[in-house]
Amino acid sequence: MKTKLVSLIILIALIFPTFKFFLGDKMFTFNDETQIANLHHYFKTIDLGQFPPRWAPDMHFEYGSPFLSFNYQLPYYLGYLGHLGRLPDIVIFKFLLAFSVILGAVGMYSAGLTITSSILFSLFAAVLYSYTPYQAIDHFVRGSLGEVFALALFPWIYLAGYVLIKKPNTFRVIVLGIFLGFLVLSHQPAALVAIPFFTIIFLFSAICSKKISAVLPLLMSLIAGLALSAYYWIPVILEKKYIVTGGPFNYLDQFPFIKQLIYSSWSYQGANPFSLDTFSFQVGLVNLAILVFCLVYLFVHHSKKSKVDLNQWLFRLTLLSTLIIIFLMNIRSNIIWERLSLLQVIQFPWRLLMFTTWFTPLLFLLISKSLPGKIANPITFILLILSIAINIGYFRPGLIVERNDRYYNRIFLTREILSPGETISADYLNFSEDYAPLPKDAIRPKYLPPAKLTSKFPDTKIVITSPNPLLFRAKVENLAPETLTLHAFNYPGWEVSVDGNSTSIENNDIGAITFSLAPGKHNLVVSFTDTPVRLFSNIISLGALVICILYLAYHLTTKRVAPTA
Repeated sequence: MKTKLVSLIILIALIFPTFKFFLGDKMFTFNDETQIANLHHYFKTIDLGQFPPRWAPDMHFEYGSPFLSFNYQLPYYLGYLGHLGRLPDIVIFKFLLAFSVILGAVGMYSAGLTITSSILFSLFAAVLYSYTPYQAIDHFVRGSLGEVFALALFPWIYLAGYVLIKKPNTFRVIVLGIFLGFLVLSHQPAALVAIPFFTIIFLFSAICSKKISAVLPLLMSLIAGLALSAYYWIPVILEKKYIVTGGPFNYLDQFPFIKQLIYSSWSYQGANPFSLDTFSFQVGLVNLAILVFCLVYLFVHHSKKSKVDLNQWLFRLTLLSTLIIIFLMNIRSNIIWERLSLLQVIQFPWRLLMFTTWFTPLLFLLISKSLPGKIANPITFILLILSIAINIGYFRPGLIVERNDRYYNRIFLTREILSPGETISADYLNFSEDYAPLPKDAIRPKYLPPAKLTSKFPDTKIVITSPNPLLFRAKVENLAPETLTLHAFNYPGWEVSVDGNSTSIENNDIGAITFSLAPGKHNLVVSFTDTPVRLFSNIISLGALVICILYLAYHLTTKRVAPTA
C-alpha cells in the first residue's frame, strides 16, 4: 500500500506540468469561451430552483433557450460545488480542467496496476495518457469541459469493465453502470462512440475467452448506466423535434489528412484541416510508435498460434477499434458517415482523437506482460521520458491574459455587466449565440423586451410578486379583455395559471408566450415544468439512483467477519 501511495505521488509530480497553469491566478485565451457563460447559466438555473436544469432564462436577450436540456451536464454539477463556495466562474473552470487531468491519470494508473501489476508500466501508461497531444488541445486550445471529462472517465470505464469480466458481482455491475452514466452526462458525442466500442470490445472478449458469466453483468451495467442518465438522453432524443437543429460546422470540412495525424505544427487557432491556421491533429509520436509495435506484435504472436487469453482478446479488439477510429477520421470513410447519420452528431471527425488517446496506452498495458523481461523496463522508462520530453511544450496557454468573470459576462450576458449609460451590454450585441438552440417558430430578437410581462392596453395594472423567470408570479388588474405577453420563448413545459386555472398559450410574432385574460383582478403564475417525457425520464433516473445508493450503502456497511475457532 505504501509503495502504491508513493508511486501515485510520483505520478502527480510527473503530470504536474500538464495542469500547473490552471492552479494560478492568470487566465488564458481558448476557443470555446462560452464555457464561462455556460457555468453562469447552469448555476443560475439551479439557484432558481430547477433541477435538473433544463431552461437557460438569460439566453437570447432573456427570452431563454432549452440549451441546458441538450448540453452535457456532469462538469457543471461539479462546478456548482465551487459556486456554493462563492468561487469566481473562471476559477471553477480552471479547477475543472485540472481535476479532469488528475482523474484521468489516476484512472489509467489504476487500470495499469490491475492489468499488469507493474508500477512502472502503470506510470508510463498514465503519463502517456496525460501527455498525449490531444489532451493539450482539449485543455489549452479548445477548453472543452465535456471532452476533458469524457477523457477523464475513459480509463475508469475500461478498468471497471475489466474487473467485472474477471469476477462478476453486483457491486461491480453498479460501479461500471455509474461510470457509463457519468460518461453520457459528460459528453454526448463521446458516449455515442465510446459505449458501442466498449460494449463490443468487452462482450466479444468475454465470450471469446470463455467468460460467459460476465456477459449478462456487462449488459446489466449498460442498462444501469442508461437508466441513471435517462433523465438527460431520453428528452434529448424525443424533444429534439421541438428545436431548430443545425450549427455553423459541416463535418465534411473537418476530416484531417493522414500526414496531419502523424504530425502537424502546433497552433492555438480553430480547427481547419485545409489551412495552415489550424490546431494540430497529431495522434502523438509515442502513441504511433506503440501502435506500430502492436501491429508487428499481433502478426508475430498470431503466427506462433499461442494461447489467447482475456488480455489477448482485449488487445486484439482494442487494436481493431483503434484502426477503425483512424479510418473514420479519414475522408475516405465518408460513405459510412453518410449512411450513419447518427455519427454526424460527433460534428468533427478529428474529435475521434479522443479514442486514439485512450486506446494506445491501453494497448501497451495489454501486451506488456509479453515483452521480453530484460528490455521491458528500460524501454518503458525511455518511452516515459520521451512522452514528457516530446509533448511537454504543448501544455501551456497560447496567450496569458488578465481577465475575470466581468470580461466574459459582458460578452455573453445581456446586462450582468454594464458600462455607464448602457441598458444592454454593447459586447453582447455582437454575440450571435448560434450554439444555443431556439425553439421551433422562435425568432431571435435584437433587443431586450421592455419588461418581462407586458400588456396590450396601457391602463392594465401589473404588479410582479415573484420575478423568478422559471416560476413567475404577478397580480394583474385589467378593465377590458386583455392579451398579455411573457417575454420568454414558448417551448413544451411552459404553463400559465390564472387564478389557479390552467390557461391556453399562444405564440406572438417571434414565438414568445401570449395568453388571454378576462376583465378583473387576477393572480397569475407562469412556470416552466416537466413534460410527461421529462417526468418519466426523471422517474427512471431517480429510481435507478436510489437502487444504486441503497445497494452501495449496504455493500460498504456490511461487515464480513471471518469465523473464529
